[in-house]
Formats: sequence, C-alpha cells, structure tokens
Amino acid sequence: MITTEPETGAIDFDPDHTVVASPAERADVIVDRAIMKLRDIKDVSIIIGIDPGERTGIAVLAETAVISTYCVPMADVYQTVLRIMESVHPEHVIIRIGHGARLIRTQIVNSLTKLGAYMELVDETGTTPAKGRNADIRAAIRIAHLKGTPIGKKFITPTIGEIRSIQDQSREKTGGELTISRALAEKVATGELILEDAILMQKGEIKP
Repeated sequence: MITTEPETGAIDFDPDHTVVASPAERADVIVDRAIMKLRDIKDVSIIIGIDPGERTGIAVLAETAVISTYCVPMADVYQTVLRIMESVHPEHVIIRIGHGARLIRTQIVNSLTKLGAYMELVDETGTTPAKGRNADIRAAIRIAHLKGTPIGKKFITPTIGEIRSIQDQSREKTGGELTISRALAEKVATGELILEDAILMQKGEIKP
C-alpha cells in the first residue's frame, strides 16, 4: 500500500507493508521503497553495483536479490545513487564500481565519497556482455556480486583530450550556449564538481 501522510489514519492496512510518500518524492524512489517493503527486506546489506561509462549501469541488490536497475548518463550517477540511499535507508551500504573507463570511474568515485558509503573497486574483466539489450545493467549486476578492494578518493591528472571532452559535454548540455573553462573542466574530470554545477559557475549563477 502506497499512501500519503494525511490519508494514513483513514486506511486499515499492515503498517509493515505501507509506504507513506510525499507528493514531492520521485516515483522511482517510492517504487524502490515499496519493493523493499513487499519483499520484507530489513537489516541486510544493500549493494550498489556500478558499471562506469558514458551510459552508466547501476544495479541495487539486497544481498543477492536484485531490487532495481538504472542506466543513466554519467553526470546523473551521483543523484541516482543519492536517491537510492535515501529511498532504502539501509544500515549498511556497499558500493562496488567496475575498474574500467578510467576518467569516468574516477569522477564517479570522487563524487560518491561525500555520501560516506563504503566503496570497493572491482575487476570488471568479463562482466560486460559483448552485445545485447541492457548490457550495462547486466554488467552492473555482475559487478555488484563481485568482491573488490576498498577504494577512496582518487587523484588523477586528466589529459588534454579528456578535458576537451568535458568542455564538449558542457557545450552540448547547454545547447551550444557556453563552454566551461579548462579550470572548471579539470574539476569535473577529477570529480570535485558535477557538470551541472560547473555550468552554473561558468554562468555566474553560483560561486566557485
């Protein structure tokens, strides 16, 4: 049962299987919470598997059970993982990230460190299907099942090509309106900023 706070007193339903949702909540977050209730998933490790790439696969597991999956642009990974963690409120979260796509992986790792979750770097060799539908999601599920090595903030020196690529992304995201500076692009490359914030800084709408 999914309901709202004002309606909770008007229904007679098992509270252990009731999700009280705010009108402001995203539908996918509400669905994740409902699935957790439906499966009676409590006090278990929540594992988030991530297959880094321009289109990043994300899989959410409660121990070995797949709860939900996503395929999002790299720039949306942080917000997606944040929503997942807010929706399930797990006691213990493990984030497992595949070791491929060096720059994108580093951006993701550095952006997620602020969430305070335990992270592991996983050797993803052989996890990504050569082809087929939802390959990134299937890879993320496999990554979630593999143990990795603990990982924290990573430090890299982005190449000129990688910086230009991020500047191209900023131009594309703004419909050709602007291109972020090299300094901002470097911060995006190392995960210090997300692309959206770098664009707002370039516009002068938020302070560095």
